[in-house]
Amino acid sequence: MDKVIAVARREFLATVRTKAFVLSVVMMPGLIVIGIFGGRAVERLALEEQRATRKVAVVDQAGDVLPHLSWQVEAYNQERPNQRFELEAVAAEADDARIEERLADRVRRGELYAYIFIAPEAVTGETGAVLARKDNQLQVGQRLESWIREAVIAARLARAQIDPRQIHELRERPIPVTGRDVATGAPVTENRMARALLPFAFMFLLFMGTFGIAQGLLTSLIEEKGSRIIEVLLSAVSPTQLLAGKVLGLAGVGFLLLGVWGAVGYLAAQKYQVAELVTGYRLTLAALYFVPGFLLIASLMAAIGSACNELKEAQSMVFPISLLTIIPMIFWFYLSEHPDAVFSIALSYVPPITPFVMILRICADPGTPLWQIVSTLVLMWIAVIVAIWAAGKVFRVGVLMYGKPPTLGELLRWVRYT
Repeated sequence: MDKVIAVARREFLATVRTKAFVLSVVMMPGLIVIGIFGGRAVERLALEEQRATRKVAVVDQAGDVLPHLSWQVEAYNQERPNQRFELEAVAAEADDARIEERLADRVRRGELYAYIFIAPEAVTGETGAVLARKDNQLQVGQRLESWIREAVIAARLARAQIDPRQIHELRERPIPVTGRDVATGAPVTENRMARALLPFAFMFLLFMGTFGIAQGLLTSLIEEKGSRIIEVLLSAVSPTQLLAGKVLGLAGVGFLLLGVWGAVGYLAAQKYQVAELVTGYRLTLAALYFVPGFLLIASLMAAIGSACNELKEAQSMVFPISLLTIIPMIFWFYLSEHPDAVFSIALSYVPPITPFVMILRICADPGTPLWQIVSTLVLMWIAVIVAIWAAGKVFRVGVLMYGKPPTLGELLRWVRYT
């Protein structure tokens, strides 16, 4: 056991002293801090930035939509006088295609920012409106579309002899909704963006702490094998002790990395007044899933690293594992929005992505059934035992073998060796 601890200490210190680890510890928290303070500053500067007036031509064939569109633009210009919009009324013609072609040409020449073509039956709902603009800015496009819809609705209300401005005033009156924690009963600050991104943040930290750190075991084994340092190490310890020490040492690195990033993330949550989302229950389960998740990934990486002589050879073997582990990244929004769906539950029982899927589900729904948590943890530890046993077999044979990389069949034969 003393030799295992000695190897683990050596692996831990050798990793944390590297520039890459120091940068990873400093860079990610630095990015979070920049996102906290810099994001709001940039947003404030963007709101205060002076921009040229955007001229929008409007063809109102319905006849009563433009006035309602105008007062919305006027209200916006009063709030943001440095980012104004200007409407230009264009008379309707018999040939719709001709007038749209002329307006599109003005947009291309830069005379107009956009043009809006409101069909005669837009108010009745039989047809709609056309919006064409020179760029693809998301917020500006959403704002213009919202103005068009509100103006058409206002015209419908006016035709029904209902004052649209009074309706608008009633709709704009604030309706404060106070969130309340069902467990403690304490009020919580509603931050939809933070609540939506919380599951992804937990999953990303877990992913970087497992797959990101475990890949270091792969590269270190290949480097030590190529430089023949591995032979010197094996003269002092057994292959099993060397493997166990390396895995334990990098597990400590993963815990250190998660601790630093998690602390900075908690400070960020406090800054945005959503610290109640980072509960002890979620943190505890994240740690419980991290341990078997890391051990499983690290065992697989150790087996691949011991069997290969070059990083290029190892990358082809790691690719299927990498492809599997990015599935939660691809479906994270679906998994967090539908934590109790059949697809989400099914993915929870697919090692090695079980920790990532489960932390997404738990952060999205703290009421995830306890039996699913227990059963997935049991499944992960069974997978860990099998992976460590198989990795030990491969490691014992492959760590001193050089030359052509083994095929999958050869790896399976190594596992069957007594």
